[in-house]
Amino acid sequence: MNSDQFDSRARNNGLFRAYLRELLRFDPPAIRRAALLNIVSAATEGAGLLLLLPLLTLAGVFDAEGGDFKTAGLKPNWNFETALVVFVFIIAVQAWLALLRDREIRSLQLRFADHLRQRLYAAIAHSRWSFLIGRHSGEILNVLTSEVQRVGIGTFFLLRLFTLSLLALAYLSVAFRMSAALALLALGAGLLLWLLLRSTDRTSRESGILLGQANRNLFTRTQDFLSALKLIKIHGEEAGHIGQFNAAVADVSRRFIDFQKSWTRAQMAYRMGGACALALFSYAALVLMQLAPARLLVMIAIFARMLPQLSEIAGGRQQLLHMLPAFSAWQNLLADASAHRDFPPPSDEPAPLRQHIVLEGVVFSHPQSHLTLTVEHLTIPAQKTTAIAGVSGSGKTTLLDLLSGLIVPDSGGIWVDGVPLIHLAGWRKSIAYIPQETLIQDGSLRDNLLWGNAAPTGREIERVLEQSALSGLVAKLPRGLDTPMGERGVKLSGGEKQRLALAR
Repeated sequence: MNSDQFDSRARNNGLFRAYLRELLRFDPPAIRRAALLNIVSAATEGAGLLLLLPLLTLAGVFDAEGGDFKTAGLKPNWNFETALVVFVFIIAVQAWLALLRDREIRSLQLRFADHLRQRLYAAIAHSRWSFLIGRHSGEILNVLTSEVQRVGIGTFFLLRLFTLSLLALAYLSVAFRMSAALALLALGAGLLLWLLLRSTDRTSRESGILLGQANRNLFTRTQDFLSALKLIKIHGEEAGHIGQFNAAVADVSRRFIDFQKSWTRAQMAYRMGGACALALFSYAALVLMQLAPARLLVMIAIFARMLPQLSEIAGGRQQLLHMLPAFSAWQNLLADASAHRDFPPPSDEPAPLRQHIVLEGVVFSHPQSHLTLTVEHLTIPAQKTTAIAGVSGSGKTTLLDLLSGLIVPDSGGIWVDGVPLIHLAGWRKSIAYIPQETLIQDGSLRDNLLWGNAAPTGREIERVLEQSALSGLVAKLPRGLDTPMGERGVKLSGGEKQRLALAR
């Protein structure tokens, strides 16, 4: 093994441990229930297999062999009807337990994915603006949707691996009771096949990385297209963007297909290798060990059921390796957002301004450009109108971002009535802010008017509509305040959007 392979395997192991810790901390009672259902279900599956040999003997298919009854744990005075009833009862219990187990696994998978989304969403919502402006919204959307969904699918395969592994152990335990030598032979063949096909591990992980990059590119292009759709149509650039989108979609599909090719090749190899192992096993049992026909039939039934499960275990392992880069993307974005958390966290209680805001020796350098804003001294008195004018690029918007607490100065300080701004948790609740690009959400006019405001009275709504010259517009709308505005307020003119923002 070269150093690159060793480093890659170490990264995989570290990522997998981090993923397991996150899963085990999520809902320990549910995980314990799933584990218990798996164990009991596997035990009943093994008990059903143990009954096959006595049933065949009692049915007269083979001559009674005392050892067979002893192996299965049945009493010699059992009749065929009693054994059949016990067999049907065990299978029914196993089917019921499998139903409960599969429901628990599916619920755990879906709730865990929701948990990852909710944690990341909250971390992003509470992160600093200076961090958010350095991230493309398409990247964030990709992790919240596509990558978390991939982690959810990987979680299902992990839980399924646990189920299959327990069933394989149950089958092996029955096989060891029938013939330890043959069971060891089959186990050795399975381990040899797994070692020979471990070369697909690196392919699966690399495929997962490339798929994550392709998904991120697709989300980024889609987000850019939707944001600039009006300009695209004005300039007649639809064809170029369609070509870029189609190329991004084709790249995602190609990554999926590449992984599926690798996965299906491995599945084919496992099936072919399993068939060879089963043939070798049958030859050794009949010719070399001269196993009794009844025991041989049961052993073949056991390994015929176990071989597809070993193939599924190998495929599930590949799916896990393919998923790990998606978990890494979630983990990295969560860590970055948490490291850039707003301080102090926002409060619902406003912080009133009674005297003045003072800026002393404030210096802020834009992380995305070479520009630097410097304010040696500035006092903004309370209950007065202060206008700040300057040429484009002089720092007016940056100053407003500093005053609102969205960004923090590199040096110097900002005080509100003598209290450092960074200590005022409720400061943003005291601010009304209208950016150059007005935000109108997809909802009714009333929804947009009440956004960010406590429940106002009907008279207060009427007053602000009059003050912002919106009363006439509301009177013309078919449903008044409850008229939908469309995405980004497409049903309003630019001036109407500004007036709605003023009213808000």
